[in-house]
Amino acid sequence: MRHRGAFTLVEVLLVVALLGFVALMLVNSASDLFRAKEIRADDVFWQGVTAARQVALESNRTILLRYDDEKHLLYWETEAETEPVAAQSLAFPGKRLEFLPATQQGMVLLGGQLTETDAIKLIRFYPDGACDAFRAQVTDKEGRRSLLSIDPWTCAPMLVSPPK
Repeated sequence: MRHRGAFTLVEVLLVVALLGFVALMLVNSASDLFRAKEIRADDVFWQGVTAARQVALESNRTILLRYDDEKHLLYWETEAETEPVAAQSLAFPGKRLEFLPATQQGMVLLGGQLTETDAIKLIRFYPDGACDAFRAQVTDKEGRRSLLSIDPWTCAPMLVSPPK
């Protein structure tokens, strides 16, 4: 009698289980690719800062960055009235955006949270790639606040050590 080679039931079940596991991992990963990423308020702020700086560099003019609190728009335009660069804007998805001085000045306690009182109306971006020294306080849809420090020479985020 000749012995024929074949797979045992345990081997077949093990291969089916492994294939099912791999398929599950692929489906989970693929679903993340098709899911829309939620737009965050601080991402929109950095997009606006980058765009305003880029326009200042390309047009060789001073560009003003403002936030319209009523319309929730972040927009930038030229400072000079001669041959203005068309104003551009981004919809801001958060509750509020405030431009603050580079150093803390006046503060008041409102609703259990320390709030600064000296907001800046606009930020200037210069043709050499620099900008006004400022900080930004971003309040997202859920009311969480984050304070961003900006390097005036590069208009990039500064790393700040957490408070002790």
